[in-house]
Amino acid sequence: MSDPLTPLFDDLRRRTLPEVQAPGAEAARRTVHRRATVRASALAAVAIAAFGSYVVTQRDNGGAVLPAASASASAPAPPGRPDKAEVAAALVPGADHADVVMGEYSQDVGYSASGGNWLLKVGCSGPSPLAITILLDGAIEQQNSVPCTDDGTVRDYVFTMPRDGSIRILVGGGLHDAYALKLTER
Repeated sequence: MSDPLTPLFDDLRRRTLPEVQAPGAEAARRTVHRRATVRASALAAVAIAAFGSYVVTQRDNGGAVLPAASASASAPAPPGRPDKAEVAAALVPGADHADVVMGEYSQDVGYSASGGNWLLKVGCSGPSPLAITILLDGAIEQQNSVPCTDDGTVRDYVFTMPRDGSIRILVGGGLHDAYALKLTER
């Protein structure tokens, strides 16, 4: 049994095929741009998910922030110049936490503290300003920037905890800056 529409479709193809134009370079550009956008979006989603899982792993079951690892190894200092981590540590004797900022994102250092007056001593050595944010029970108390130098800079921050709670210090922005922190009750 033959389809009665077949001759009609054959005639339509014969008449319209010469008039149809190939998509051309502009369509190819749009396709390449769309694929690049999809790839970039997927990469951004993966990066956000990885950062989110990192933040989650930095917290214990009670929601308190786990302190970051102690001072990490940095590149050896050029001859005749002290290591940045050594400079920062010398500025804050007996530091409770020391590290090197290796990325532009903040490092989160947490403490449990009783109500009262507190002193945070921050020493840093490196090429760029070091951003410091002090949070008391999750609320921002102070935000400052320490102007780090190769010879080292030290700053003191005084604040009052109204009651027992948590103190978090966010450190960041100073890519390759070494820093040392010491929190003491006054």
